[in-house]
Amino acid sequence: MTDRRDLLGQLLTFTKELRRNEDQAAAAQGVSMWQYAVLSVAAARAGLNQAEAAAMLGYSRNRIIADIDTLQEKGLLTRERAADRRANTLLITPAGLRVMRTIRADIHRGEDEILAGLTQAERDELDRLAGRISTLMTERRQASAS
Repeated sequence: MTDRRDLLGQLLTFTKELRRNEDQAAAAQGVSMWQYAVLSVAAARAGLNQAEAAAMLGYSRNRIIADIDTLQEKGLLTRERAADRRANTLLITPAGLRVMRTIRADIHRGEDEILAGLTQAERDELDRLAGRISTLMTERRQASAS
């Protein structure tokens, strides 16, 4: 037996607070956290199709359709038939880009409040480690899909 604590147990309060922060920032703009995520990936990668967006987010290919429908109804995202006609290309609209940027800024302000007790060096290290872990998880997921 070891005295080592589970990472999820240690991070649970933190991740719940981060999620609450994102939910509130998105809701203030009239979208869900998942809809914000769709806007974010559409902004980051022009020409993305629905299946690629779902895969990037680790989100159901079926469930993402309702979020895309809602974003399209709100004028935040458009779908265009792709060249091969089997997929729709997602394009963020100027209004969608404004909403996404507003939400992101609100999220960052909330994160600053959440992390206010850390030094800048600790915050930089947290950011570095979070990025490294994310990269490792992406590589692991890709390797297991191969």
